Amino acid sequence: MLAMAQNDLLTQTGPGTPGGKLLRSYWQPISTVEEMPVGGAPLPIKILSEDLVLFRDDKDRLGLIGLHCPHRATDLSYGRVENGGLRCLYHGWLFDINGQCIDQPAEPEDKKFCHKVRHTSYQVKEYGGVIWTYMGEGDAPQIPAFQFLSAAPENRLAFRVIQDCNWLQGLESSTDPSHTSYLHRMGPGPGDERSGADARLFSEDTRPRLAIESTSYGCRIYAMRKMATGENYLRVNNYIYPCGTTPVTELPGVAGYQGRWYVPRDDKSHTRFEFFYKSRVLDKDAIRAIRDQNVGPDNRHIRNAANRYLQDRDEQKRDDSFCGMGRYIPAHDAFAIETQGQIQDRTQEHLGSTDVVIIEVRKALLGAIKHMQDGNDAPGLLRDIRENNFPDFICASDYIPDGEDGPAYCKRMLGQGQNKVAAE
Repeated sequence: MLAMAQNDLLTQTGPGTPGGKLLRSYWQPISTVEEMPVGGAPLPIKILSEDLVLFRDDKDRLGLIGLHCPHRATDLSYGRVENGGLRCLYHGWLFDINGQCIDQPAEPEDKKFCHKVRHTSYQVKEYGGVIWTYMGEGDAPQIPAFQFLSAAPENRLAFRVIQDCNWLQGLESSTDPSHTSYLHRMGPGPGDERSGADARLFSEDTRPRLAIESTSYGCRIYAMRKMATGENYLRVNNYIYPCGTTPVTELPGVAGYQGRWYVPRDDKSHTRFEFFYKSRVLDKDAIRAIRDQNVGPDNRHIRNAANRYLQDRDEQKRDDSFCGMGRYIPAHDAFAIETQGQIQDRTQEHLGSTDVVIIEVRKALLGAIKHMQDGNDAPGLLRDIRENNFPDFICASDYIPDGEDGPAYCKRMLGQGQNKVAAE
């Protein structure tokens, strides 16, 4: 468990908080590129307890500025995109992508004071199918060039969904290997060979041997299970500073994984960004179809607390799924983390031996905050584009021989030049 002061350090992310300063030291995703097409409407964004609006001006330049007009606080996301900026509907004040007021048409010509009005604004950049912002101090670092961001467009896809709890609950669920044996256990559906294989991988051995070690980008996480056939099944996942993970989502022999980023909206809600990556061409239409069946146009799960996640007890009895909440795994995760409360009270938990990964990720985050409080840079920042590569990165699902553990496997794979996905 954590002391309350430690829990507060990790869960409070607004302006001026140590946790907020840590998260602002990195680029954070705010929307997908698909949500901001050329000529599209401005998009209200809530991030790190700030209300902002993302827009493209009439020259297709991206801007991220304060949501409320600094004149009389009207919502700028309803504004008109014209004449080099975003114009407020109330009195016509016009703001460019840097937040500079460039027109005040209701003011007398000789009384305008545009040059004195500079609205809140942050840097934005498109990368990996996502729009990112840098809200920190000083020069912005590099956005990390992991494959799920830097691969060819046909090999990657990004979505986002809003979840109603603190960001850390989402991150911890994504770094926790042991819950897969229970929460996501499913029998094979009609024509669904994959879930049957998944069930075997995670139900035959529900006590994975876990380990975690530090890396240049965060932590590497090992989970090994013994199959009934005698094979050792290993998964190598990753925690990425400050709020990212790369869980393996493919069966052994398939080169692919997911990147996830858990970005606070405020202390009681966050946005989960999901990045799909494979070394071969993605079936994007199939992925979109599954998402559209489970996530509404408001970027929220259709299964939610208001409808008790549409839990079906008969589904449980048939062993179609352990949780009785359908086959869409992100909705399972949403149930698990949202029902912990909007901000989990970690002073009341009782951690077991399989929570070693949770403990070490918390230590890494607390250590990162302390490192910054001592006057140092946040860990893992990339300042030089030539250093924006990850020779020690591996994300893998594989069978390994007796006598080999996770670290030995990674050493072998990295020695073979396979520092991306084990099956590539």
